Amino acid sequence: MEIGPVDVLIIAYGEPKFDGSVLEELRRLAGEGTIRVLDAMVIAKGDDGAVETLDIEDLPPEEAAALGFIETGTSGLFDSGDADTLIEGMVPGSAVVALAIEHTWAIGLRNKLEEVGGEVALTFRIPAPMMEDALAELGVE
Repeated sequence: MEIGPVDVLIIAYGEPKFDGSVLEELRRLAGEGTIRVLDAMVIAKGDDGAVETLDIEDLPPEEAAALGFIETGTSGLFDSGDADTLIEGMVPGSAVVALAIEHTWAIGLRNKLEEVGGEVALTFRIPAPMMEDALAELGVE
């Protein structure tokens, strides 16, 4: 099985405004083969402190179909322990989305590196706002 590098993203929403635009972008990227969404978890904490989790399996068929770009064979990467950890840090009126995203665009590069004896020894991510600041300091627009 070929697999690219996987990022786990935890996205916190102080005041959730889910309008579908993020889902559409994920669907677009998955459809282009740039990424593969391996798993997703959505947790909301109401103003009263009550916690709700979204399970794709529990959605009506038409809503579940809208999430068809999320792989079903890999769902379950996030478990109840992960949910409990995320819930601990949530304040009332907030939401958290956890995504496991495979970078399928990198599979070919990984294979070529391995063919010539290369091995990725270290990888890290610089958040976009930090990169923007660094480039601004260099005078790059």
